[in-house]
Amino acid sequence: MRLQNDEEQITISALQRLLWASFFSSLMYAAFFHFFPTPLITDSLIPTLISGLFLALLAFLNQDPHNRISKVITIYVVLTLSAFIPATWIHVWLAWQGEQHRLIDFYPPISGVIIAILTLGLTILPKEFKKYIVLSWACTAIPLVHYLVLHPLELHTRHSYELLGLWGPGCLLLYMVAPYQKSIRNHMLRVATDLQRSELEADRDFLTDTYNRRGLQNWLAQLKHDDLISLALIDVDHFKRVNDTYGHDMGDQVLVEFASRLRTIYRGSHIIGRWGGEEFIAVFINPDSGSMAHIADQFQIKLSQLPYQDVGQITACVGMSHIAHHEHFLALINQADKALYHAKHNGRNQAVLFSDIEKTIKPHASHH
Repeated sequence: MRLQNDEEQITISALQRLLWASFFSSLMYAAFFHFFPTPLITDSLIPTLISGLFLALLAFLNQDPHNRISKVITIYVVLTLSAFIPATWIHVWLAWQGEQHRLIDFYPPISGVIIAILTLGLTILPKEFKKYIVLSWACTAIPLVHYLVLHPLELHTRHSYELLGLWGPGCLLLYMVAPYQKSIRNHMLRVATDLQRSELEADRDFLTDTYNRRGLQNWLAQLKHDDLISLALIDVDHFKRVNDTYGHDMGDQVLVEFASRLRTIYRGSHIIGRWGGEEFIAVFINPDSGSMAHIADQFQIKLSQLPYQDVGQITACVGMSHIAHHEHFLALINQADKALYHAKHNGRNQAVLFSDIEKTIKPHASHH
């Protein structure tokens, strides 16, 4: 989860920078054509309009960045291409109308920006968008190249050669390299996913698929600052007898079934972990103080009332702590452990709250 959040945050940051860069670039185009106007008003009007749209898109992203990443990327590519492609068509159309408007003299310096956007689209957009990227390239390159090829006087100029190189071999190179870059990115995503899965598995008990102690500590670190918790230590009664009678493989099966039952008892916010051996832990987040006795009884009863497969009846002891801030986790463990000890040494098959025995153990604590 942490890796996924980090990757998402990096994507959001990169997208925000891209939008800011696009906004300022469009603004610079608008300013340039304002101070050095051309015969076409669209040369200054389109960059002014597109800069405002980029700013609006940035505000839209910042309102809910985590849920709007994909939508904003799609809108960005569509918006940018829809702004630049008409500019090419207008200049090509005017160039065809008469000799007073030579394409190489009036075509604005936007080829690099368009190609950069096409590359961005090939790299970050889903595969199904690829055909639209190719279509966008065709809508710009074909009119330009067609016009230049049919006008030799304009074709044999440095500007014309530059345009042909950008929209011909340059775009072909990008088209072949960009998918490769995307495959590298996908590979890195798979590596990150595998690493995330390994981290998750490191937090789980291999046998019962509950949290282990490392997982419990990582989970506690993610709680809110003001979260309160209570916890129960739960122990399988006479588990050694199960191993001695039925074998360790059957003992493992009992632990798996025991953990499965643990997951179904409490419906509030909580987690289940294996504390060690046949001892489990349940940690409750912001529980109702008046219901702790009922919760403890429910765990003890539901774990013990039905027979276990192949071994029959098995009972459990439950020791329940006070409710306190999650930073006092170790103190709550100590409380639950004392309550569990009391349950095991007073007949087993019962639930004990630390609050019920607290007065009886205070003299012992002062003695120590």
